[in-house]
Amino acid sequence: MKPRNAGGEPPASMESRRRHRQVTTRRSITTAALATVSVLCGWLALRPPSSGAAVQTAPRPLWAPDRLPALLAEAQGTVDLERAVDELLGPTGARTCVAVYEGERPVLLRQPDQSLVPASTQKILIATAALAVLGPDFRYETRVLSDGEPRDGAVGAVWLVGSGDPTLASPEYIRWLADRPRFQFHQATPLTALVDGLKAAGVTTVTGGVLGDESRYDRTRIVPSWKANYVIDNEAGPLGALLVNSGFTVFESGLERRADDPAAHAASELSRLATAAGITVTGPARSGIAPVGGTVTLATVRSAPLSEIVAGMLRESDNTAAELLVKELGVARRHDGSTPAGTQAVTDALTDAGLPTAGLRLGDGSGLEITNHASCALLAAALRIPDRGGAPELSPLLAVAGRSGTLSLRLAATPLEGKLRGKTGSLNGVTGLAGYLDGRRGLSFAFLANGPLSDSAGRLLQDRLVALLAGYPGPQPRL
Repeated sequence: MKPRNAGGEPPASMESRRRHRQVTTRRSITTAALATVSVLCGWLALRPPSSGAAVQTAPRPLWAPDRLPALLAEAQGTVDLERAVDELLGPTGARTCVAVYEGERPVLLRQPDQSLVPASTQKILIATAALAVLGPDFRYETRVLSDGEPRDGAVGAVWLVGSGDPTLASPEYIRWLADRPRFQFHQATPLTALVDGLKAAGVTTVTGGVLGDESRYDRTRIVPSWKANYVIDNEAGPLGALLVNSGFTVFESGLERRADDPAAHAASELSRLATAAGITVTGPARSGIAPVGGTVTLATVRSAPLSEIVAGMLRESDNTAAELLVKELGVARRHDGSTPAGTQAVTDALTDAGLPTAGLRLGDGSGLEITNHASCALLAAALRIPDRGGAPELSPLLAVAGRSGTLSLRLAATPLEGKLRGKTGSLNGVTGLAGYLDGRRGLSFAFLANGPLSDSAGRLLQDRLVALLAGYPGPQPRL
């Protein structure tokens, strides 16, 4: 569910016409070059062999006659792709950038360094930074503490201490997610595991109630600069270090109700589940900070590995998970669990990884903030990090066309089903798609457009661009 606002861009300027003339000239030069190479190819192929030549033991040169037809086809395929992409994007009136790579080889670059609003494609950058800083095996740990060991099964107050786990969930929420295709691979951390831990510790009675501790992060519930309708439309839950069910007391689609105090809500859910399991809990559930020192850990639950949580964030476009990851990066790099500290930590991590961060501006983690800016060059470089630095691959973590996540209903029952793994992005006047394509060639790519585009028009633009890329470099000659 993506918010929409009016938006638009001015018509093509004289600068755009000048670029069109440059492209036309470049194509003419390329066509002439291809014709010249074709003549050379024919001459080499028809030239009689020299007599008495020694046996060739050196590797064949790149321009050997039997390789020229394939090389010519690839060159012509590049020209055709450039022309088709320009014809697709030109009439939109939008500012666009495109970066397409085969391995480290650039196939198509169109304004790759132009900084545009990325919408949810930005989550690729959050994922890259999180995996680099925290590591793919990092796990959140949510604990239940008391001020002493149980005596005859009784403890006083207990504190449910949050670690920022965005996947902590009640059984009801886990079942609700399982019935929806977009969330079929969602990894939830079961709150009931803490109840099991309390019972294993011998706790039968809690006399002082359950207190929720969210002190790891700040208590800012939303990004202050977000548009009001993001909150009204529940694009992200209330933010905090201790959330159960993404911070919603009611989570049915269209009926969502946000918790005013997420930590107190989490405490009440643990109290409810403990009571249902036979543990007597007296006293109200509420929020509160656990004492420093002198506490006993009664129960601990660990999340799935970060790689799986990142996969859920990318596949499902989970805005809340992205925002909490940013806050955790703020803690890890700057000892500050706030959004500003976290976004700076993301920028620092991407810079440290050698990625082209010129023009990068981050106001949040999810991509909802319209002041965010990133380039296709940066997004495409993040997708290629595994090729250069041995970082975890993003490809298995992305939604698959026609099969999972935000792409579960896209390109289904077409030749591209299962061939595209990507991250979509959509806001009013913003559309984007970045990922990997298994077409005639294996490609990675990033595409952004900012301009007078409706949601449906943006989605169609994404699909048509993918179809063009899937055909590159065109039919190959028989050798």
